[in-house]
Amino acid sequence: MTYAESVAGTVAIPGKIIRFLEEGANAAYAGARDRNLVPRGYRVSGWQIDATGCRLTALIPASADPRLLESLLDNGAIALTFEEVGTHETYQIKGRYVSHRPVHSAEIDIANRTRERFGKALHSLYRDQRFTALAKASIPDPTVAVEVEVHEVFLQTPGPGAGGRLVPPPEAASVR
Repeated sequence: MTYAESVAGTVAIPGKIIRFLEEGANAAYAGARDRNLVPRGYRVSGWQIDATGCRLTALIPASADPRLLESLLDNGAIALTFEEVGTHETYQIKGRYVSHRPVHSAEIDIANRTRERFGKALHSLYRDQRFTALAKASIPDPTVAVEVEVHEVFLQTPGPGAGGRLVPPPEAASVR
């Protein structure tokens, strides 16, 4: 895919979903395929949306970054799934790898906020401080920031409409 084709496919994440990502989502995973198209899943420690809503930065822990980066450099496709544990509200964002770099200190703070949201959600379900502490510790500090250009947004919340594309609207696919 050329850069021009990639830009033509860029979409903005709807404001409602941006608010969910910034305030509600507390667990995320990245999916990518290697050069043989073998899929793998990776933990995401935090995320940030740019001002346009068309780019997302996924904060990836050291345990995932070598394999994930290798896959992204091979084919560039990535799917990121975000959930609010407890409510099961879930969205998937598909896009293309743009770049990667070491995380900044402010991005460690973003991962810490994700960790706190995750712990709070689990504590409201289980009321066990030891379990909550262990769950929070399961979100590792990120080491690499992966910038992703957004191409599609899907509803993944269990129930009617799960798996349906929200952006671009399904009828726009036949036009592209």
